[in-house]
Amino acid sequence: MSDSVWRLPLEGANLAVLADCHIHGGGPQFPAALLPRLQGADLIVTLGDMGERSGLDQLEEIAPVLGVRGRDDEYDLRTHHVTRVLEGSGYRIGCVFDAQAAGLAAGCDPFVAADRSADACNRLFGGPVDVLLHANTHRADEARFGTKGSAINPGSPVLPADGAKPSFLRLKVTEAGCYGQVVWVA
Repeated sequence: MSDSVWRLPLEGANLAVLADCHIHGGGPQFPAALLPRLQGADLIVTLGDMGERSGLDQLEEIAPVLGVRGRDDEYDLRTHHVTRVLEGSGYRIGCVFDAQAAGLAAGCDPFVAADRSADACNRLFGGPVDVLLHANTHRADEARFGTKGSAINPGSPVLPADGAKPSFLRLKVTEAGCYGQVVWVA
């Protein structure tokens, strides 16, 4: 088993998904309203461009953290892979920083699946995924992906794109399905 595939009991799990925070000493920091909103998460998944390890450390005070590496990340074991699969309870969740660079998307703002996205899923994740989590635009977005799934971008709670609101994603895995909700950070 590759160490980029995490098998865990996802049934009933509450995942908080963050991206594009660019946390640096003396630079951007998590907004005060964000950290309390992450309470109750069973796992925090980061999708890259988190910045320095100190940001991951802050998040880990709330819940375990794992994710993928972006272009603006210090090396850290929690995020040293460029792709990751969360697998369990009958669901497969694929994580990648830049879906377009990975061959999964023809465009990411808004998301448009690539014509050969199934081939890219096989190459990157070892098969299809129920949910594709991706980042790199600083703007929340959800689109259809694959035969029954969604591609979801949580946006950025720290540095949203022009015209976008600060946001992150709550992902709930239940017996009835896997549901994502973008949460706007006030």
